[in-house]
Amino acid sequence: MTSFVFFIERIAFGLYLLSVAGLLWMAHRLRQARHDLAVAQFQLEREHALARQASAITWGGLLIELIAAVWAISNVMAPTLQDMRLGTDVRPQRVLERFVTSTPIANPPIGLGVEAQGEEGPVIFATPIPTATPVGTIMPDVPEIVGCPQDSAWLHIPANGQLLFEATTVIGTANIPNFAFYRFEIKPAQPGAEFAPIGGDYTVPVINGPLGEILPFNFPTGEYRFRLSVFDQTTTLRALCEVTVFFSEPPPTATPIGAPTAAPTTAS
Repeated sequence: MTSFVFFIERIAFGLYLLSVAGLLWMAHRLRQARHDLAVAQFQLEREHALARQASAITWGGLLIELIAAVWAISNVMAPTLQDMRLGTDVRPQRVLERFVTSTPIANPPIGLGVEAQGEEGPVIFATPIPTATPVGTIMPDVPEIVGCPQDSAWLHIPANGQLLFEATTVIGTANIPNFAFYRFEIKPAQPGAEFAPIGGDYTVPVINGPLGEILPFNFPTGEYRFRLSVFDQTTTLRALCEVTVFFSEPPPTATPIGAPTAAPTTAS
């Protein structure tokens, strides 16, 4: 059932086009049947025109119901199933921790581990901190990107290893020959997890511009693999860009020094 729902969501745009084309054809048949009914001179001609009129109305109603059903599956059922797959029985394997060190000394020489023996006993070396870049904070030691050809499926934001804690605009490129649509997909960075689409399908190609938006507060904090997938007009995946992202809670807001505090109240 889940696979069927996601399949309908994937081909929804094509179903809309076919349904609209069918409605236009039924409207033409209905108009022709009414014209024939108006000019009919014999009972058999009138009965034939009435039958074609009823058929056109029936099929038009069925096509309208099909459009409504596809819309409900794509915009209600598919997002609900996606949230269930990502929000239940899914626990990120790796939990973010604060990068804190009690001894801010130089990093160890190459070849030494976290601790080394000094003249006065064990020495604790500084913990590596995330790297600040123009696109945001980048976490260290993340898996390599997958795909990401710059001319067809490329992500500038989020970058590989980027830490996200607020709504973030995805920037990059989604553009291939015979382009049909692109979508975002995500999965927890743990063995056995499967990609699930987030948001809907985007039907306009983009070259080095805004592609959509990620809302990290819809997911548990942790490490994820985020993917941009680009499909052609046969709904075949033609290009992708897969990176690692980290979702975390927003950092606490610092209180300015000297800011006034609320005066304590006394009971009268």
